[in-house]
Amino acid sequence: MVKQTQTPHEGLRQAFADLHRGQLDAARSAFAVLCGERDVAVDAYRGLASIAWRQGQGASAIDFLRQAIGIDPENFDARSDLGLVLMLSRQTGAAVAEWQCAAQLRPDDADIWHNLGKALGDLRQLGPCREAFERSLMLKPDRVTTLATYARALANCGDDDGAEALWERVIALQPNQADGYKGLADVQFARGHLERALETYRRGAEAVPDSPEMHMGHAQMLEDFGERENSERSFRRALELRPNWAMALEGLLTLVRGRADDLLVAQAQAIVSDPKRPPPDRANVGFGLGKVFDAQGRYDEAFSAWRQANAARRQQVGPYDRQRTVARVDRLIQAFSSDAIARLSGQGSADERPVFVLGMPRSGTSLVEQIIAAHPDARGLGELREMSEIARSMPQRIGTIQRWPEALSAADRSVLQGAAADYLSALVRRARGDAERLVDKAPLNFFHVGLIALIFPRARMIWCRRDPRDVCLSIYGENFALEQGFATDLADLGHFYREYMRLMRHWCHVLPDHMYECVYEDLVASPEHGARALIEAVGLSWNDACLRFHEQNRPVLTPSRWQVRQPMYARAVGRWKSYERWLRPLIEALGDEIE
Repeated sequence: MVKQTQTPHEGLRQAFADLHRGQLDAARSAFAVLCGERDVAVDAYRGLASIAWRQGQGASAIDFLRQAIGIDPENFDARSDLGLVLMLSRQTGAAVAEWQCAAQLRPDDADIWHNLGKALGDLRQLGPCREAFERSLMLKPDRVTTLATYARALANCGDDDGAEALWERVIALQPNQADGYKGLADVQFARGHLERALETYRRGAEAVPDSPEMHMGHAQMLEDFGERENSERSFRRALELRPNWAMALEGLLTLVRGRADDLLVAQAQAIVSDPKRPPPDRANVGFGLGKVFDAQGRYDEAFSAWRQANAARRQQVGPYDRQRTVARVDRLIQAFSSDAIARLSGQGSADERPVFVLGMPRSGTSLVEQIIAAHPDARGLGELREMSEIARSMPQRIGTIQRWPEALSAADRSVLQGAAADYLSALVRRARGDAERLVDKAPLNFFHVGLIALIFPRARMIWCRRDPRDVCLSIYGENFALEQGFATDLADLGHFYREYMRLMRHWCHVLPDHMYECVYEDLVASPEHGARALIEAVGLSWNDACLRFHEQNRPVLTPSRWQVRQPMYARAVGRWKSYERWLRPLIEALGDEIE
C-alpha cells in the first residue's frame, strides 16, 4: 500500500521494489491506488501489466498497457511493453504496429528497431524486416545479438544468402565462439548445401576446440557423408568434453553398434536405468543401446532397451491419440472424394520434375530414393517438410476459415498453381544444376497424396511397402521425431498402420493411376528388375549407375544411411522373427493387414 506520507513518485518506487521482491499482492494494491494519480498513472498501469503477465493473465496485461497508452499515447515505455506482450502472445501484427509507433517516438533506440525487425521477419515481410534491422545496426553496428536475430529472420523469409553473410559477420566478430558456426551451418543444412555445412562444422571444431556442440555437429555431418572413422572420432571428442551427454552417446552407440565395448555399454545402461535422468536422455540412449544389442544378436536385451526407451519417450510426449488419427483419415477420405478430385483435376502445375517417395517410415523409402538419385538426371533431396507446410497453409491460401482438408471445397486453379510454385521454389533452392527429377522422400507425405495429385498431376509417386511386422519393429527401435507418438507402443503402431492402409486404399480408389507400388521384399529379391522398374516408373531412361547406388558419395540423412551404402541385400527381410515372442500386441493390432 502507498503510505499517506509518501509522494506518488515515492509510492511508485516502493511498488516496483515490492514487485521485484516478488511481493505481488502488496505491489498490486499500491499500483491500483497509483493509477488514480495523473503523474504516475502510466507507470502504475505498466506495473499492473507486469504482475498480470507473471501470473499468466496475458489479456489483462494487454488491457492494462492499453489503458496506459490511453493516458499518454506518446509514452515510449508503454508502447514498447505492449509490443513485447503482444509478440509473446503471438499477436505479431499488433506488436508490429506498437513498435512502429515506439520507433517514431524514439528513432535512435537500437532495441526497438531490433524488436521490430524480428516481428517483421516472423511475418515474412522481407523488405521492412531488412529496413528495421539495418536501422538497428546503424546505431549498434557490431551487436552480435542483432546480427544473429537478423540472420534468422532472413532465413525465415527465404533470403539464405543474406543470412549466411550475416552469420559470417558474427563469426568474424566472435571467431572463438560456437554460435556463429552453428547458425551458419543450420542455414546451409536447411537449404540442402550439406558439403558447405560439413565444412562449417569443421571450421567450428577447429576454431572452438573445446565446444562439444561443434564436435557433435561435425560428427553428425561426417556420418551423413559416410565417413565412419572420422565421425566416431568426433562423437568421442564431444563425449570427452561433455561426459554422459545423451545425444552424443546415442550417436556413438548408433554408429559403432556391434563394436561397442563393455565400458560404453555400461555407461549407456547406467543412464537408461537412472530414474533421475530426464526422459529425453533415457530415451535417446536407450534407442542407441538397443541397436548395439541387436547388432550383437542379444535380442532379449535389445528389446528391453527399446521398451525402456519408448517408455521414457512416452513420458516425454504423452500417449498416442488414436481417435485423432482416425478422425484425420476420415476427414481426408471425405474431403478428397472422387467428385472433389474431378472438379480440380488438371488445374495444377504441368511440371513433372517432382517425385514423391512415400509410405510408412522404415518401408524402404531411403533405398528407393538412393536408387533414383543415382541416375545422372535425378537429384535426391531427402525428407522435405514443404508439402506438410503447404497443406497447413491451404486455408490461408484459399482465404477461408475452414480447416484443412475441408477447405479443399473452396480451392481453385490459382490456389493450386500458387502452391505448386512455392513447392518448386523450395526444391530448386536445394537442388544444384539441372535435373529432370527431384525426389522428396518424406514418408508421411502419404497423408498428402490427394493434394500432391491436384497440385502436380504429372508428378510421380512411389508407394513403398514392406511386411508390416518388419516396418513396425524397425520403427519401435528407432529414435523418431517427437510428434510421432504412435511409435512408442506396439499396439499403437499396429493401429496407426491400419489407419495408414485405410487411407492408402482410398487413394488407390480415387487416384488409380497416380502411384507406383514398390514392394521392398520384391526389390531386394530381384535388384536389377526392381531398379529398372523404378526408373521406368519415374519416367527416365535406364542408367547402370542406378544399380551402383551404394557407390554414391551423396549424404544420406536418414537412419538407413549405412544400409544404403551397401549393395542391396535381403538380410532385413523377416527380421521381426528374432523378436516374435515380444510382438503379440503388434500382431494382434495389425490383424488381417498381415498377409
